[in-house]
Amino acid sequence: MPQVKSIKPILSAFLSLSLLSSGIGLSLQAIHTGTAHAASAGSTAAKVSKDSLLPLKWQVATDGMGMYDTTQPVMNGILYFSAKNTLYAKNIASGQIRWSYKTGEHPQIVTNNSVFFIDNNEQLVKVSASTGKLLWKVKVSERPMEIGGQAQLMNGKVYFANESGGVAAYHPATGKKLWENKKIPMYVGTLHGEYKGVLVVSSTVDNIRRQFFGLDPATGKQLWRTEGIYSMVAYQDGHFVLREQAKAAYENGKAPVPGHLLTLVSMDPATGKVTNKENYQALDDISRQGNFFTSIQKPYVYSVDGNLDKDEYILTRFTRGANAGTAPKSYENFGKWLAGPADGMAFFQKGTQITGVHLADDSVVTFDNPASKVEHLERVGKAIFAIYENGYISINHSDTGALLGMIKSGASTPYFGNISIVNGTALIPTEHNLLAVALPKE
Repeated sequence: MPQVKSIKPILSAFLSLSLLSSGIGLSLQAIHTGTAHAASAGSTAAKVSKDSLLPLKWQVATDGMGMYDTTQPVMNGILYFSAKNTLYAKNIASGQIRWSYKTGEHPQIVTNNSVFFIDNNEQLVKVSASTGKLLWKVKVSERPMEIGGQAQLMNGKVYFANESGGVAAYHPATGKKLWENKKIPMYVGTLHGEYKGVLVVSSTVDNIRRQFFGLDPATGKQLWRTEGIYSMVAYQDGHFVLREQAKAAYENGKAPVPGHLLTLVSMDPATGKVTNKENYQALDDISRQGNFFTSIQKPYVYSVDGNLDKDEYILTRFTRGANAGTAPKSYENFGKWLAGPADGMAFFQKGTQITGVHLADDSVVTFDNPASKVEHLERVGKAIFAIYENGYISINHSDTGALLGMIKSGASTPYFGNISIVNGTALIPTEHNLLAVALPKE
């Protein structure tokens, strides 16, 4: 599958964080893809044994855009990244630069044969993945893109969205424009994909409400528009599942706002029609309730929520369908939620102790780790990466909890993106560098 880049990262990340801090219940599906995880540089953490430190295989300075990708732009053992307006192809195993392309930017699309990016001249550019040779470039915006654009390869078309307005489709082999619809606003937008023969995109209306559009993939003609206080959760059984937030939660009144911890609705991608509202767990006041993560894993829906005035992240499981009346299950007793569900496990920290909980039977794996607060935890296969408040990273085995090693990031401003593992090498993006670390064998 080709690697594609999601919504324009920097604006989306900071917008999402501002929404959370303002008391708006926002699903992590709206912010996780393309959001960096910050560690507190000024905090004190436990001392790290030098014997546990893993050496860096190599590191390279970047422009930081890669830390907003869901996965790193890698294909056939080659990493593609940008720095100082130059696109590079780097062999992950050896660390050697294979080729570079001046005036290049961070990849939007990577396939077996090609790399696509949007340059500073508002051009969509395609180069050879093996040589970096220019294959074609086409102007995609008549005016400077103050925020930027995005591109995705779907069903034989390169879809381009300009955040100053408009969606277009291009032929991936030739760069020929197939159609353009300048009337679709795409500020803080997302190209969701083609469903039931309809291209579905979305954007923000007022940084609170979200609007979804259905477009004809052959012509770009608008077929429908739906607006509401929604965030995308999943595509399931032919429908989008959206999380809906009550309008009253956005108002600045002092009186309590009754509502539900979780409300889900279904949206038909063919028509945009919203149906089947599901309410879970009535609350007396939702005005300061924030949602940080929502995940559907049949027959359950997992929701991470907490009071935005407190440092709390509580995981709750609800049963959907015929047994929707079943009492919810809270995982609060395991501690502060860190991550998951991921491959049947969720991860928590109580005090300084990290645990992994098997959701099938609540059995617990205790992790060996430094006695320090975790800012972010990520599971990649069997490896559990925990980023601490001083920027150190621990790697533990998910099955046993054993500490496999520590990594000293050396980041002066420790922001971290999503970690990828390629042939036993972990690629760890920070704000200014990308670190490569050879993982220890089990």
